[in-house]
Amino acid sequence: MEPTFRCGTRKAIDELAEELILPNDLTMQDWAYEIANPNDIDKYISHYGLTTDDDKKFVLMKIIIQATEEQNTEELFQKYCRTIKPI
Repeated sequence: MEPTFRCGTRKAIDELAEELILPNDLTMQDWAYEIANPNDIDKYISHYGLTTDDDKKFVLMKIIIQATEEQNTEELFQKYCRTIKPI
């Protein structure tokens, strides 16, 4: 079964930006991709585990996936793929 289409909410983005001290400008078209920093991936994964809000988790996963994609070695990429696959 295909999951229902959804997008990150402005509320989730605003709250995550404040909680994680991330840039947040309304002109940022692809916010989760623009702010994802591969050096901060552990911080994102940790925050994911602490939040119970589904909208925040959705947006955080977009950030985590982008930060995984931007890892500078295959070893780190594989490490984070294994870490996030269960979540």
